[in-house]
Amino acid sequence: MKKSHTTLWIALLVLLLVLTGAGIWGYLFMKRVIRGVPSVAFLKTFVPVTTSVIYDRNGQVVGKFYREKREYIPLRKMPPLILHSVLAVEDSKFYQHGALAYGSIIRAAISDALAGYLREGASTITQQLARNIFLNHRKNLVRKLREAILSYRIEQVLTKDEILELYLNQIYFGEGAYGVQAAAKEYFGKDVRDLSLPEAALIAGLIRSPIEFSPYLHPQASKRRQLIVLKRMESVHFITHDELKKAYAQNLVLRRRTRASNPNAYFLEYVRQRLEKIMTGDQLYGGGLRIFTTLDARIQEIALHSLRKGLRTIDRRKGFRGPIRKLDVPALRKVERASRPLEEAEKNPAVLGRRVEAVVTRVQKDGFWFDWEGVPGFVPIERMLWAKKVLSGPNFDKDVKVLDPFFPSLILHPGDVVMVHLTGFHRVSLKWGWEGSLDQVPLIQGCVVAINPRTGGILAMVGGYSFRRSKFNRAYQAIRQPGSSFKMFDYGAALEHGYAPGTILKDEPLVFYDSVHKRVWRPKDYERNFLGPVPMRKALAESINLATIRMVRNIGVGPVIHLARRMGITTPLSHDLSLALGSSGVRPLELTSAYAVVANQGVRNPVHALTRVLNYQKTTVYEHVPAPQSVYDPAYSYLLTSMLESVIKDGTGRDALVLGRLLAGKTGTTNDFRDAWFIGYSPDIAVGVYVGMDDHRSMGRGEFGAHAALPVWIDIMRQALPLFPNTPFSIPDDVVDVRIDPKTGLRTPMNDPNFVVEVFKKGQLPPIEVSEQKVPDTDFYNIPAAGQGK
Repeated sequence: MKKSHTTLWIALLVLLLVLTGAGIWGYLFMKRVIRGVPSVAFLKTFVPVTTSVIYDRNGQVVGKFYREKREYIPLRKMPPLILHSVLAVEDSKFYQHGALAYGSIIRAAISDALAGYLREGASTITQQLARNIFLNHRKNLVRKLREAILSYRIEQVLTKDEILELYLNQIYFGEGAYGVQAAAKEYFGKDVRDLSLPEAALIAGLIRSPIEFSPYLHPQASKRRQLIVLKRMESVHFITHDELKKAYAQNLVLRRRTRASNPNAYFLEYVRQRLEKIMTGDQLYGGGLRIFTTLDARIQEIALHSLRKGLRTIDRRKGFRGPIRKLDVPALRKVERASRPLEEAEKNPAVLGRRVEAVVTRVQKDGFWFDWEGVPGFVPIERMLWAKKVLSGPNFDKDVKVLDPFFPSLILHPGDVVMVHLTGFHRVSLKWGWEGSLDQVPLIQGCVVAINPRTGGILAMVGGYSFRRSKFNRAYQAIRQPGSSFKMFDYGAALEHGYAPGTILKDEPLVFYDSVHKRVWRPKDYERNFLGPVPMRKALAESINLATIRMVRNIGVGPVIHLARRMGITTPLSHDLSLALGSSGVRPLELTSAYAVVANQGVRNPVHALTRVLNYQKTTVYEHVPAPQSVYDPAYSYLLTSMLESVIKDGTGRDALVLGRLLAGKTGTTNDFRDAWFIGYSPDIAVGVYVGMDDHRSMGRGEFGAHAALPVWIDIMRQALPLFPNTPFSIPDDVVDVRIDPKTGLRTPMNDPNFVVEVFKKGQLPPIEVSEQKVPDTDFYNIPAAGQGK
């Protein structure tokens, strides 16, 4: 009996020790759990990381900056359909229970115990919000306990509506989309308020597993999940059974997934780099900013397509470079076995216009067959005739061979991978395949800049053929020789030194000797003939080098550099006569903005891309402050514009006469055809086009500014000019018309029949008679190679 009593006491003592140990362990464990639970007080003012949206000058969305693709939308603006869909499938009694749903927890606990691991979810919407904002998604006891504590605290701080609003803006829906608004745009290309019942149900079904139920990756699983959501909505009386059946039977049209680059990509990157200098990354990528820019999306798209079209035209002149790569025989056979024509209902016009890498499957006399994405296609011979000119090496002049007669089999074989431009659909038996033309990605690069002369705002910026292929922005990062497009500064400086459009210059031979390097420089005109006396207007219009050099030598290089600096050129400029022909590199953005100064009557507005930035509370955090400066006399601006008009009327830019508008501009070409330019303007828009090889190689004979760059400029202006009023250049009050003798540049009597009317600034009219002073050619210069003219 005594022994039994002792055993009882020992058992009680052991039990007490176990309970005490368990209590201490439980206390320490809960203390550790609670120590890892953050404060939730900030949730009252919490706004999830939100996408910053960029707008053009007309209010059109042109891009977004984000780490998480999210557009915050208040609960009051969310339609009942999306609210009911999410509540039905995730937490139908959200408004009835507290932070935790104890019945669901008990059911989940029993399921987990039977399974031997944590597999069943019992989370309320509040718990999911706590997990998404504060915790990770690992299933363990510590996380579950912290989640429960956080959920309780959240419900002490926020109302049910506030919790639901945060949840619907915070949760991840796949495809980079956070929140219901971003999901609606990502999957259906529409605002959440415009979703139909089946669309809302599909989106709600993604919450549990965005990858497993992705309509792109797993369409059948997505459809099954949609049905579950609809049945839950019916069970809680959000919809009727008839509405369920109609919604489930409806075929959904998903937004087409595309990897195409944003047409505004170069401009957006330019904006991003400037914004990073004035704000933090958290503000820029998650602050929900509204960024208003100077871009005109219409002109941007015009500029992009015109540049690409122009570069492809030049590239085809150079010749076909052969296939991109070649598939081996097993890979080709696999492609052929998988290829099948399209049914009538499968024809998707949205695909047309794309340039894709396709596999050549069969070559015939009248063209070749190809396969793209499992669908056959055909390119007729007339859409590949440009490829009869074959380029076999890096030299565009020497490494060329013309195939005559031409057959497709001379350049292509089965298994070749080539670029094809999809242009339509081709009959394949009773079904359909692609129809296209042979294409290739251009080697020659280029850029376009469009500026509003009245404000300095960038209307368009295209930094290359493709942002995806090359993020180098040639519009403001490249420094290239401008050739004769730099002559605008030569003639502009000459006007400030007493010259006028009717002043007679001399187109005669010049020879300069460099005594230091023992070199001789004989500048020449492209035509290699000499016109003798030539009016200043004609010298600029026809880009006569020798007349220009004599003029700059007379006024000095210093005034030319000074004018270029005043108009915004910041790159190093050589202090020698080769500068007159554009030997020093400039940035296309700066050169175009300098032409915009002349278009704006000598008033320079600093080039800018941003007008205003608002935070998510609609408070202005940045605003552009205009700072116009008068850097050039308005009268001289008009005289210079008048001479640049003659470039288009009678000179190297005469192809632009097809535009039927009074415009001004200048071509530019450098030695060996390395760089080609055309920069021109109206009173409302200045556009600069540059074309050249990134490695400074020659583009080949004949690629003048008028041949390579001007067609792009014309194509842009043809489409952009109708967006502006047809206003003429403003004539200052101190500009007058004067009758002069075209041979001497002197004023003629009213009864003299041999005259032309020229423009002059008041107080600088030419005399009736003047003695001619000759300029000696005895100076020696240290001069590098310069431009060709044109």
